[in-house]
Amino acid sequence: MTAADGSGGLPEEAYAAALASVPQVGPATLRLLLATDSPSAAWSRSAFPGDVARIWQRHEEKGIEVCWHGGPGYPARLENDPDAPAVLFCLGDPAAVSTHPTVALVGTRSPTRYGIGVAAQFGADLAALGVSVVSGLALGIDGAAHEGATASGAPPIAVVAGGLDDPYPRRNARLWARVAEQGAVYSESPAGVRTEKWRFPVRNRLLAMLSDVVVVVESRHRGGALYTVEAAAARGIPVGAVPGSIRSPTSEGTNGLLADGCFPVCGVDDILTALALRGVLLPGAAAGAAGPGPGSGSGRGSGRDAAPGGGAEYAGPDRALLDLLSSDPVSLDHLARVTGMELPALCGGLERLARDGVARDIGGWWERT
Repeated sequence: MTAADGSGGLPEEAYAAALASVPQVGPATLRLLLATDSPSAAWSRSAFPGDVARIWQRHEEKGIEVCWHGGPGYPARLENDPDAPAVLFCLGDPAAVSTHPTVALVGTRSPTRYGIGVAAQFGADLAALGVSVVSGLALGIDGAAHEGATASGAPPIAVVAGGLDDPYPRRNARLWARVAEQGAVYSESPAGVRTEKWRFPVRNRLLAMLSDVVVVVESRHRGGALYTVEAAAARGIPVGAVPGSIRSPTSEGTNGLLADGCFPVCGVDDILTALALRGVLLPGAAAGAAGPGPGSGSGRGSGRDAAPGGGAEYAGPDRALLDLLSSDPVSLDHLARVTGMELPALCGGLERLARDGVARDIGGWWERT
């Protein structure tokens, strides 16, 4: 933290949080205020009402890191973007987004089972290969992607619309906590700010900024994920789309993107190719393991000595899932009924087991290897 001169001990981060908390100060105004001044100088010059110490205490109590453009801890990925947020809030490690290649997996909040399975599989596979999965922690595709990614491997990255002290949607509160523990959850909104509708397109722009490649798994014709696509296209960031049924409304957006020239994503290799074409290389250890696919027994680089027929190294929901599997294949519906798990969490767990080589998918039925 950087102390502010004459601040009574409050750091610059406190004034950055206070400026972002002023109701009449939007993203563009905040950028102007901090374009030439430090946060404390901008606060003094603007004479906004507010209790800086109280605002700062709220963020400290919640463990929310605060960084501003040009200050310590600000993500290097954002430094040269003219639309970069002036102030950024983070739960977890602010440097997490700078340690690995990043791929955004985005899509509809009302996906099909196909879309959930694809998002969870891509999330698990990319994390295992050393690629950080970036998404919005929303219901549907976002949640499924992070369910797959939050076991081991590269740190997951989330970008949300509201304040970091109030997880939204509530159903994903535990997933928020896992992402923050293993990686980072970012927001442009200070603590105490409600998740208002206008903040989602702003959030989607930041999703694109933090990503080397953007992949849309399922989206309706005018789905919110297309805001991320527009932001990515404006920055020259490659956009891929997963093909879907011409009869499915949730594939109208993705099929339209393919018609517009986005690259088709039929597997993780397509994403890795897009990264390579941008000159983005996988971490050395992960790149050497990029060949084997799910269920190959190659492991996820998780440090777990997964052994078929064992399972003692697993805990929590993944252990419960493994104990339910045997050499007799069972359906996804059966596993959902027995475990009571929501589909994104269930698919994420199964894909993690598949990456460890202890389970496999046979046409939608799952068995233990």
